[in-house]
Amino acid sequence: MDTPVSIDYTNKDFASLRQAMLALARYRLPEWTDQSPADLGMVLLDMFAYMGDVILYYQDRIANNLFPLPMTERRAAQHLLRLIGYEMGPPQAAAADLDLLFNPPAPAAPTLVVVPSGVQFASQPGAGGAAQTFEYLGPNLNIDLASAQVRPVAGGKLLYPGLQVRHGQSRPLEIIGSSTGEPNQSFRLAQSPLILETLVVEVNEGAGWIPWDRRESLLFYTDSGGRVVVSGPESRDFTVQFDEHDAVWVIFGDGIYGRIPPAGTNNLRATYHTGGGAVGNVPARAITVIRTAIPQLASVTNPLPAAGGADHETVDHAVRFGPLAYRSGQRAVTLSDYEALAMTAGGVARAKAHAVAWNQVDLYVAPEGDTCAPPPEDLKKRLQAFFEDRRMAGTLVRILDPLCVPIDIAIEVTPAPHFPPDGVRQAVENAVRDLLAYRNMDFGQSLFLSAIYGALKALPGVIAVTVTRFRRQDSVQADVEIARQAEALMALPQIQELVRRALELDVEADGRIEIDEEEIPTIGVLTVTLIEGVG
Repeated sequence: MDTPVSIDYTNKDFASLRQAMLALARYRLPEWTDQSPADLGMVLLDMFAYMGDVILYYQDRIANNLFPLPMTERRAAQHLLRLIGYEMGPPQAAAADLDLLFNPPAPAAPTLVVVPSGVQFASQPGAGGAAQTFEYLGPNLNIDLASAQVRPVAGGKLLYPGLQVRHGQSRPLEIIGSSTGEPNQSFRLAQSPLILETLVVEVNEGAGWIPWDRRESLLFYTDSGGRVVVSGPESRDFTVQFDEHDAVWVIFGDGIYGRIPPAGTNNLRATYHTGGGAVGNVPARAITVIRTAIPQLASVTNPLPAAGGADHETVDHAVRFGPLAYRSGQRAVTLSDYEALAMTAGGVARAKAHAVAWNQVDLYVAPEGDTCAPPPEDLKKRLQAFFEDRRMAGTLVRILDPLCVPIDIAIEVTPAPHFPPDGVRQAVENAVRDLLAYRNMDFGQSLFLSAIYGALKALPGVIAVTVTRFRRQDSVQADVEIARQAEALMALPQIQELVRRALELDVEADGRIEIDEEEIPTIGVLTVTLIEGVG
């Protein structure tokens, strides 16, 4: 009876396959003794090992992308999550609130100024980045310079605050294709990323252009009254999907769920605005260029950073929040439902829900961006509308700003010899700022002194580190001057210096800074002092 050969099927690379086949050959073909590289059998064996390595590599990739956790390919994640009705988020356009400064009108001159829909502004290019365009998407705005809509400021100017603009620009009318009269037709838009709510699709059905309605799904949708409606054979509905490259596809029905556009030539067209990505999160006072002339407008600026801009949703984020959104059933009941749904609405980096009463939920929202800042009014309005048909009847939802808590840190660093002191100082500052960077912080995330020491001790060129301040900027600090008066009781100069150093330490007793649920820690005043080393 032959003894079976043990083969480890987890070894799938070229070397393992080659070794396994050689072991099998020695068992099955003991007469094959010439296993030099010039032997034809070895050539064939190497070729089979190479072919097996390639095949098994692709099999592993297919298997990994069938499950959420090991998934790496965006396309696979999109198809898998669509099985539970979850669409991965496309790039989101940043929003900003602009301050408009007008010249006062001349005597007897008209005081009414019209800010038309589609007026454009732009940021100043900086740090190698291109200028970013921002557009006003609301209806025509009438501003009376003689009314309370504006207020006088220094220099005799008139200030109109809070014009809400979005990162992006309008696109000209676009013919997206010709209908063949077949079911399930899809057509790609020429430009992306798309600001979804601006998309208008029209179909020429033979008697002129008729706008069709965009739905989240062609199977059913929820109307403005909260009723579930099924798209029927005569429903002029379409839906939109984004592929793995953020290209936009307009998809029509099959004649059962959604009407089929009649056959025609160039009878499908669209108008829309494009914009999105983290590049739109420009800093405060960066939007200063007026691209569309407005009478009496002298200057423009954004007092706060633009926020809410984000690149497309990552696979990791979708794998984490897709199941949460599925469990909620697109209905906000529990606090975790509000947080999970807010994270899928777009433009939201972090969310924390708090129940004030049985029928009131305060949702603290931190927008996408580089710094902790209040969400723009445009993002708040979109979130309010987003939860309108998802909240429980009778529940009041308030969208609130995050409470950004500055943390003051002072550090004394002893640099190592032969290391440039300024370079060590800069490395320490960068490490601390990275540790407390907005992308690494969350609501209610307490801070620990040990994390500061752990990050700095590992830096090259650092011999010793002493954190002399680690405290919330709004906390009550000890009165060091009164405490220093006790030093007069100490006779020895060495003890005086020791006591003085101990009293100057402004660090929480347990090395922990408590952060409340609605607060996000951020870097405050950071001071790094170099202490002369030994040797």
